[in-house]
Amino acid sequence: MKIRTTLLAAAATLAIAPAAHAYEGLYGAIGAGLNLLKDGDVSNDGPGGGGAFIFDSSADHSKGIGVYAAVGYDWGNSWRTELEFSHRNNDITSIATNPGFAGFPAGTVSGDSTAVALMFNLLHDFNSGTRYTPYIGGGVGFADVDHDIIGANGPIAIGYGANNRSFAYQGIVGVAVDLADSLALDLSYRYFGTTKENITGTLNGAPASIAVGYGAHSIFAGLRWNFGAEEAKAPEYMDCWDGSSVPVSSSCPPQLVEDASADLDPVNFTVYFDYDKSNLTAQAATLVREAASRALANDIDTVVVQGNADRSGNSAYNQALSERRAGVVRDALVANGVSSDGIRTEAYGEENPAKPTADGVREPLNRRTDVTISFE
Repeated sequence: MKIRTTLLAAAATLAIAPAAHAYEGLYGAIGAGLNLLKDGDVSNDGPGGGGAFIFDSSADHSKGIGVYAAVGYDWGNSWRTELEFSHRNNDITSIATNPGFAGFPAGTVSGDSTAVALMFNLLHDFNSGTRYTPYIGGGVGFADVDHDIIGANGPIAIGYGANNRSFAYQGIVGVAVDLADSLALDLSYRYFGTTKENITGTLNGAPASIAVGYGAHSIFAGLRWNFGAEEAKAPEYMDCWDGSSVPVSSSCPPQLVEDASADLDPVNFTVYFDYDKSNLTAQAATLVREAASRALANDIDTVVVQGNADRSGNSAYNQALSERRAGVVRDALVANGVSSDGIRTEAYGEENPAKPTADGVREPLNRRTDVTISFE
């Protein structure tokens, strides 16, 4: 007795894998790390009220620390903008000797240099399709640079220090490592610098204008977390009479109706996958087993298995992922008694979406394998 059957099903839940680039909305970040202040220019280009004492040297600083906090917005298209507050501090160790200038060796000078900055950053993420997301960017803003320096080397003495607001800039490269939903470890390198400014100081006890530059290499580790708008949610599922589950926006398979005289309609069903996965969930395995059992009650002609992927990740990776998804469903059909001779597998990568999206967007309805079983 022939049976008219149409199976429409979906079996999966959205992966709980951490996601950075399907996200669109506000995020926060904090971090700290090593701050290496490069040899900074220190010079006096004229009398400055203290005679003809002129020098052009550089200051050496010890390793210091830096911290930052930021709030930003991820636009959901690999671009982010953020407002960052940072604090950097390094102790001075020496001021270099130059021809005609004795300088201040280690032990003859003390103090520190501190930069407190407010920066506007623009960053671009490179979606790798994995939990690692490299990024690059830059920022501009303003910094209050405070040099609190005093030194004495024989007959010469120097002192300078003041909060001086300067134009600041930085270049940034880094990588975010997903730790959990909405939380990532953020590792970055930043070159931070300001324009060279004249500040008030003293040379040999007399007032002097001293030009000081600031440039730092910073290596930071921090945390970034998303809040505000949520990622696209997984479709909700409902249970059907045959034990399968389908999205609530779809219909359950119709009840079996006996019709001995009619030609058999193809059996169509869809297997959904978790993000970046090609293994069958328990629901998907049940769905394939049920479909194979119903199909084997009749004479199978052909089976077409079509693997697909969403647009998160690059196209070559998604092509390979869709091939694996088609292969695992094919193997499951064979394991449940369907002859491999009549099965044809196809893989479309990200080129055959059930729900079109922009590049880089995760979409549960596109992470699927479609199966059509036709009968003689």
